[in-house]
Amino acid sequence: MKRSADESREFAWFCFAIVGLSATMGVRAAQAGEAAAPGAPLHVGGGRQVFIDGTFLAEAKGVELCVHPPRKTGEITIGCDHEWEKGGIGPYSSVLKEGETYHMWYHAMDSVQWDSGHGSGAICYARSRDGVRWEKPDLGLIEYRGSRRNNIVIGHGAAGVEIGQDGGMVFPDPNAPADQRFRMVVRFGAEVSEGQAIHIYSSGDGIHWALTHKSVVTARKQEKGHHLDSQNVIFWDDRIGKYVAYVRKNRMEPGSQGRCIARGESDRLGGFPVVQDMPIVFGPDDEDLRHDRTPVVDFYMSAAIKYPWADNAYFMFPTAYYHYIGGALAEFGRDVPTNAGPLDTQFAASRDGITWHRYDRRAFVPLGMKGEFDWASARTFWGLVPDTTGREMYLYYRASDWLHGWDRDERNKRLLTAAGLGASQNIAVISRLVSRRDGFISVRAAYTGGEFTTPPLTFDGERLVLNLNTSATGIARVAFLDEGGNAVDGFSADRCDLIHTCNEINRVVTWQRNSDVSRLAGRPVRLRFVLTNCDLYAFQFVR
Repeated sequence: MKRSADESREFAWFCFAIVGLSATMGVRAAQAGEAAAPGAPLHVGGGRQVFIDGTFLAEAKGVELCVHPPRKTGEITIGCDHEWEKGGIGPYSSVLKEGETYHMWYHAMDSVQWDSGHGSGAICYARSRDGVRWEKPDLGLIEYRGSRRNNIVIGHGAAGVEIGQDGGMVFPDPNAPADQRFRMVVRFGAEVSEGQAIHIYSSGDGIHWALTHKSVVTARKQEKGHHLDSQNVIFWDDRIGKYVAYVRKNRMEPGSQGRCIARGESDRLGGFPVVQDMPIVFGPDDEDLRHDRTPVVDFYMSAAIKYPWADNAYFMFPTAYYHYIGGALAEFGRDVPTNAGPLDTQFAASRDGITWHRYDRRAFVPLGMKGEFDWASARTFWGLVPDTTGREMYLYYRASDWLHGWDRDERNKRLLTAAGLGASQNIAVISRLVSRRDGFISVRAAYTGGEFTTPPLTFDGERLVLNLNTSATGIARVAFLDEGGNAVDGFSADRCDLIHTCNEINRVVTWQRNSDVSRLAGRPVRLRFVLTNCDLYAFQFVR
């Protein structure tokens, strides 16, 4: 196809970006999770395929990868309703959906001064039938101020421990016995002779917890180390058949703690490398904000997950922390609050959980407007759950109108208040976010049209379905090409029934009213997508 000079420049620029992504993130056989042999087609089988890099964009024109931030609901999903929550809800919380029930384990403090020491914190349990309205059941596990009517599962003596500012992260372990199927990753509850460590509590019902695995990840003793001071993440990665850990590791630079995310893996709970020996997979670089030469942005929590509804997709929602430093901000002069500043959530994606792409680096969950409950902090915590219809998915974030460091001491409060950065409501709660199913990233076609062609692939199935939004003025067609790049008879773009007025999660593609593509299954083909002013989120071959 002949292109104008302008089109050629556009094509070359975009293909360079996509080739770069494919080279750094790796092209993998989507179904098996193994690298394809050189020249061999990708086998996508019947798995869902999402567009997080250039894997499926072998040739492209007039399209781009577009990140779609979730929609804030503005709800206070979990608020401070009880005495043991009056100090606010913590950021180290997590959510799961099992069967028809949504489960949430959230951290709460009963002291408005978070640095008040050991014993003021608790991990509490809530449940829901829809992920929107949550119940805090009276569990009766422990007596709090003379009553057992509370939802505390760990802390204030529950599970045999007292805790402070630390919450946890809960994941389902398919390798565990039934009475330990839920695992909670925490920093408290076991003595560590040197350095720091994280441990695992286990439960069969998500309510009754016991310490089962001590020191599954450790950090060597180090002055000003602060490794593992975060919501550390562990889960079973079925793609590689191992447990993976995403933990906080500090890369010290002058003027910064250099919070980064390191990754380790192990075939058992334990056996992970020491934190200082784990490779960093995500952290600040030269493109992140600096004042003069001092780095002022680093990354706290990762909330890293393996996406459960598509092949070979990992997402991360790192908490970006901007540090107020001396000499840069006129509000403070030389008297700067200690370790203080705002936090929001960014976004990254990966094919293997190791190499991460940050796209345009803009806030994925931005701060609210001044005076709103999330104007100072928006920290997405671990867990991604579907809604009850299968069309949307939910994330949750800890929102606060007080900055990191606000609770450190009265000096910080005085300095921040004088600078107009004080907490007006002194509130810290959990709020819900909504995204389209598969909807974090799309291939977006230009208003004037675009197209892309996949590399050779093989599939299993009888129909091709798309997760697609054309809105009112967009259209789409799909063609099958043979190995020589020629349209397969009966499946050319001009025979494809025009897809229009479409906003669907599983739109079946037809060619002259025929959706059966089974005769092409198992043989190498390429898909050509011809699009105008629409977003394509995923494709899948189904029976």
